[in-house]
Amino acid sequence: MKYSGRLLRWLSILTSLVLLIVVIQGAVVTNTGSQDGCGSSWPLCYGQVIPQHAQKQTIIELSHRAVSGLAGILVVIQAIWIWIKFSKVKETKFLAIVSVFFLVLQALLGAAAVIWSQSSIVLALHFGISLISFASVLLITILVFEETLWHKRTIPSIGKGMFINILLICIYSYIVIYSGAFVRHTDSSLGCLDFPLCNGQLIPDLYSRAGIQFLHRVLAGIMVLWIFITLVVSIIRYRQSTSILIGFLLALIFILCQAISGILIVLTRMQLTFLLLHSFFVTCFFAVLMILLMFALRRKEKP
Repeated sequence: MKYSGRLLRWLSILTSLVLLIVVIQGAVVTNTGSQDGCGSSWPLCYGQVIPQHAQKQTIIELSHRAVSGLAGILVVIQAIWIWIKFSKVKETKFLAIVSVFFLVLQALLGAAAVIWSQSSIVLALHFGISLISFASVLLITILVFEETLWHKRTIPSIGKGMFINILLICIYSYIVIYSGAFVRHTDSSLGCLDFPLCNGQLIPDLYSRAGIQFLHRVLAGIMVLWIFITLVVSIIRYRQSTSILIGFLLALIFILCQAISGILIVLTRMQLTFLLLHSFFVTCFFAVLMILLMFALRRKEKP
């Protein structure tokens, strides 16, 4: 029994890491111009499994597809395993279904992005869905650790107000994330060439690429302020709920790192390192919020 639990924990950790790599690889594909690395061919690449004399962009796209395929296998194994082993645990079946569903949806959107000539809308949707896919697998990993190692569910002592606040933060964060994806996939990343001003203006023309990036900056700024205020409130009112305090502290750290990497993207004129860091930090930020939401949903359970 202990061996089975240990094996499931390692599988869950591996699955989470592979999903995170898939998200980062997606950013690499987008930011190196490798979206067309296999032309409009899917699941084959230029009509072949491995095309001869593959260029750099083709290798990047193929590696992304290969790791995504591995992730699919791991997610399905993990979902079936927890469904059988923890069928009586409250969140198990829901998370198992969500993890598989959004992985399949992510793959279909990736295929659509190839077939439909890299539509900006499809690419933005693809990134947003990949975050949900990663978050669901990470939530399963936490569930596995709770059931096989800690033998205790995390139940924060919070009121309805904080629960609603966490729910609204999660919804708003997803809107901000999509605004960032829209910036990237409309080539508006350099719509503003300086910071904190936008091309020397406090408020640029909103019906332009500068306006698209400016709107994202405003939305992100509100998010940072919201997380900071919530952390302060948590310190004052929910000191006994360690999970809430640590969660919002991590959320603030990740969103600040995301903001800094976003500023550096502009100042370095889209250096790849900062583009990838931006994707990494937003993925971690969203995952932390989903963990907080899962814990908050348990608030009425008895310890």
